[in-house]
Amino acid sequence: MTPEPLSATPPASREELARLVRSWRERLDPDEIPGLFASTRPRRRKRVSQEQAAALIGYSVGWTGSLERGERQNYSVDFLDRVAYTLRLSPDEKTLLFLLATGHEPPVLARFPTLKATADIRRFLDAQPWPAYIHDDAWDLVAYNEHTQDWFPWVAGPETNVMRWVFTYPEARRQLYRWESEWGPPMLAQLRFAHARTPGNERLTEVLTEILRVNADAREFWGRPTVSVHPDGDRRSLYLPHHGHKIQPIELVALEPLRAPGNRIVMLLPSDTEPAP
Repeated sequence: MTPEPLSATPPASREELARLVRSWRERLDPDEIPGLFASTRPRRRKRVSQEQAAALIGYSVGWTGSLERGERQNYSVDFLDRVAYTLRLSPDEKTLLFLLATGHEPPVLARFPTLKATADIRRFLDAQPWPAYIHDDAWDLVAYNEHTQDWFPWVAGPETNVMRWVFTYPEARRQLYRWESEWGPPMLAQLRFAHARTPGNERLTEVLTEILRVNADAREFWGRPTVSVHPDGDRRSLYLPHHGHKIQPIELVALEPLRAPGNRIVMLLPSDTEPAP
């Protein structure tokens, strides 16, 4: 006989929020929290009380009580940030707290974490039979394989930013075939989206400011109502002066690592199909 499930439907968001917040508070060890003294809690009770948690969070028991009852309120980002810190939530737990309490994820950080160029990451790039590279959330190169350097010798030089090369180096206009239509506009549109997504990213703002200052075409592209989040699946062409001066159609594959959103793993797949005019 097959046992019936405990519940035929998932718990409501309110029930789930209440259960999780209480369990997160109850798992805290009072002895590991600075500011809690033996005199502030019964000796036999090794849990952080709701009143103690409220004092550590810096908000009234009314607010923390509403959260533990699973009530959706107009909780401020500061309050939920303090709750997540006090309850020692992991990044994933903090995101779930925001989703259940407000219906949206926490505001993005000024900068995303950068994917590290570990030996395993480099081995992944080196295993690709075509150009593959990684850039961070400001388009600074993190790592690349030999095929990338073969197609784009500039990566081995002093320049480390993909967008600066695209918009401030004259050779880019020649190598990125149909730069003024296939490359320049969508790449600046990517910068627009990224800047709106993380306005506190000082490095990205620095790169974008320089591009708009020195490149008149970029300023013209900026005035267009064009938005682009990523180039994944785009078909474009490259001029390869070191490979018989041929025009090489490619398909762009762009992947975003879950551990470092905003970063990109980009691969340029040679294609026999010409991109649409």
